Amino acid sequence: ESLDFSIALDMNGNPIWFTNKENNAGDFIFTQFLSNGNVVGFANGSGYETDLNGNIIFESPGNIGVHHKFYKSTKNTYFMISSTIQEQYCPEECNDMLPDEIPWQGDIFTELDTEGNELWSWNTFDYFDSTEYNPYYAQIYTGDYEMDWTHSNSVFYDENTESVFVSIRNLSRITKIDYASKEIIWNLGQTDFMSEIYYDIDLNFSQQHSVKVLDNGNLLFFDNHRYLTPELSRCIEVEYDEANHSAFIVWEHELPLESSSGSRGECDRLENGNTLITAGRSGHILEVTPDNEIAWHLEFDNSEVYTSSYRSERIPNLHPIAYSFTLANFTGSIENSYVDPADDILEATIHNNSWGDGWHIYTLLYNDVEIVSDNIFINPFENSTLNIDLSTFAINSGSILTLEIYPENAPEKIQSVDFSIYSSVLLGDLNNDGTLNILDIVILANLILAEDSSNPAGDLNNDGSQNILDIVLLINIILYGF
Repeated sequence: ESLDFSIALDMNGNPIWFTNKENNAGDFIFTQFLSNGNVVGFANGSGYETDLNGNIIFESPGNIGVHHKFYKSTKNTYFMISSTIQEQYCPEECNDMLPDEIPWQGDIFTELDTEGNELWSWNTFDYFDSTEYNPYYAQIYTGDYEMDWTHSNSVFYDENTESVFVSIRNLSRITKIDYASKEIIWNLGQTDFMSEIYYDIDLNFSQQHSVKVLDNGNLLFFDNHRYLTPELSRCIEVEYDEANHSAFIVWEHELPLESSSGSRGECDRLENGNTLITAGRSGHILEVTPDNEIAWHLEFDNSEVYTSSYRSERIPNLHPIAYSFTLANFTGSIENSYVDPADDILEATIHNNSWGDGWHIYTLLYNDVEIVSDNIFINPFENSTLNIDLSTFAINSGSILTLEIYPENAPEKIQSVDFSIYSSVLLGDLNNDGTLNILDIVILANLILAEDSSNPAGDLNNDGSQNILDIVLLINIILYGF
């Protein structure tokens, strides 16, 4: 963050990708790597989704000033944090020289669809009482700027509980919000700053960052532990029981003094059970085991210049989408290919050569008209087979079919193949005697006059109909062999 760019490193610390500062996103601060291979982050007050080449896929509306968090949810929507200011009373801790009313800076959590339309929002001024403030920020308020009331730094949507979890740094508070009603389910943290206490328990965390929900339902976040003694940062996992209003720490990793960070920071639970810790302003990123052994450690060396990292994420590689597909009983060339379906079943196998998973959409077109559309779930590094029953479709031999397949989360990565259905029918052999002669011409002419296209051998040019052009082709084949 302090160097104003985002970077991907291999396990040895070698850079393999970094943001281009000349693209429209500018000084891009990374917050998330997506399963479609794109990256999410924010820069200069706007939230972005971009591809790895810096091309902007999505940009938040210009009237929303994004700070601290911009991420894409499992609902394919974007959540962000922006500031809002209201005039409120000056608390008793204020300097006596200040006016009775001062501007308080709170936060708005907003959800946007992929078109930039607002779907959901939640304003701290609407749901927190003005008596819920940290007296420290009233004491240091000088009147030169807004009083920093909430200073939220993360928002997380949990699809399992249909709830939104937010981290309110200056109140040392985590709040769970019911998505549908927008009502507060509970607040957890420093009870001195609460008008209503949900959990009468002190977990002794302060100024926390990047709250998220694990697969087991527990909370994981970076406890900056600021203004506490000793001021040592840590990563903590919290289990809670809403029915009994209990909460307790089930795992923690305390950082040494040189890795502690008064602000920023993140914890990620990895697939191997370890935890990746971004130690914010200290310039350290480390992976620790459940037993608190250090498995990997990165330290930024910038000639002793202040270097902070904002967020980090562990991924197998930069390409979660790498697939191909093959058709069973496929012959021919790219220009002229055929499939001979067994029992009228078109069989295709998708070969997933990447760590990504998810739904893939497949569509079969007949003469450019969609006749089948469905989906199939693809697992990492596995092959998956789909079957399409062609027996219900009247497909003329030689007509062009197209099979298209693409990942649901990345339609731009579509792959397709054109082919014809192989048939043992000899085109032009209307009487099926194995030879082409004048009798076939007569039969074809009579079928055309009768508007009877039931004999597939009569469509010599594979245009889906039988007419004088097919007779001309049949005569040329008989006379000249082509």
